[in-house]
Amino acid sequence: MRIQRRARASAHSRELKSDIAAAAALKGVSGRVCGAACAKRCDRCGGTGCQCACSPYCLDAPRALSIEPLVYPIEPAVTPLVYEMTRSGVFHPCWSCEGHLGPDGAIQKMPRVWFYCDSLVHVRLLANGLTRLRHGGRLSMDWRIAVTYSDHDNPETTFSLEPSPGESDAPSLDALQRDLGEIARALHDMVREEARALASMAAL
Repeated sequence: MRIQRRARASAHSRELKSDIAAAAALKGVSGRVCGAACAKRCDRCGGTGCQCACSPYCLDAPRALSIEPLVYPIEPAVTPLVYEMTRSGVFHPCWSCEGHLGPDGAIQKMPRVWFYCDSLVHVRLLANGLTRLRHGGRLSMDWRIAVTYSDHDNPETTFSLEPSPGESDAPSLDALQRDLGEIARALHDMVREEARALASMAAL
């Protein structure tokens, strides 16, 4: 059966076009990636609001990216992805886990990042990019974007970037954590590329 396209109001078409164009440029946030949580003076320019030395491997990033830095700093294996999603300015992480093994050595908790996103087309671009990374052999298994838990009094929709193992997959935590790093390194370029490809094909 052919998928029927719904009629779009002109305002919605303009919004989609604008969101795709923003992703194709993906300039990212201005100022410190970790925001006001980082007031460290830059060794390069002397400023406190620059990105000269901002890096997912900054020793302060795990605490600066967390709302509970002393109790729950971002875990090391997932920090680069949380950092790059935050730097994008379009994906807004709100919870993360680097994954954990149980007493039997099997994966007890899968690595994942929960996030908010104001545009569904940006979520689509991220999902498309994950598929392309997998098909290119850069990920150990499929990863997906899922709608996930929100507080009962929170009307915002929360998404989860997470592994999607098949029945025959036997993932190792090390491989999944390497995937986290690969997604982080590819994030900005893959979203831009997916946006440009969609813009060239979409009738808006």
